[in-house]
Amino acid sequence: MEDIIEVIKSRRSIRAYKKEKIPRELVMKILEAGRWAPSASNNQPWRFVVIEDEEIIQQIAFESIAFGINMFVRYATLIIAIYSPVKHRWVDVDCGMCAQNMMLEAHSLGIGSCFVGAFREKAVKNTLGIPEKARIIGLITFGFPAQVKETKARLPLEELVSFNKVSQNVKTPSLIQRTFLEISGRLFRRKSS
Repeated sequence: MEDIIEVIKSRRSIRAYKKEKIPRELVMKILEAGRWAPSASNNQPWRFVVIEDEEIIQQIAFESIAFGINMFVRYATLIIAIYSPVKHRWVDVDCGMCAQNMMLEAHSLGIGSCFVGAFREKAVKNTLGIPEKARIIGLITFGFPAQVKETKARLPLEELVSFNKVSQNVKTPSLIQRTFLEISGRLFRRKSS
């Protein structure tokens, strides 16, 4: 069996895309990769809306601009919205694995992608006709890359991993990092409700 580590290591979040449309057969391969993600009790909670229409992409871009970020969404040639009509403890994890499968498959096909978690959910639901009781887990932008991104440094494994018991080498986020994540999460939740 082929080792996937090189695909994992070389994938980047791509935010600049060529105008070239992604052929439908490649879109279907990306969706197929998502469909085969693992899920709790094989419940497969994900559902997809594939957005290829330029006007709808621009509308989603408008609904995704938050805190001055996500301006790149308007350049995508394809967006896949992942939503779930079911509620259970593992939906976010299940759909996260589904999203990762799709982004890795896209990368293996020469297609760039970026996960978008900040958007006005109610507005996006209205635009896409997603039922009110469902929850949008995220949006993924796709397109042929207009840029090549360098590999970013990763923490060494010895700072991340403990065997059998937590060691002193394992790093925790700094107070500044935790504060920023907490404040930005609160601001986003307040804005989207």
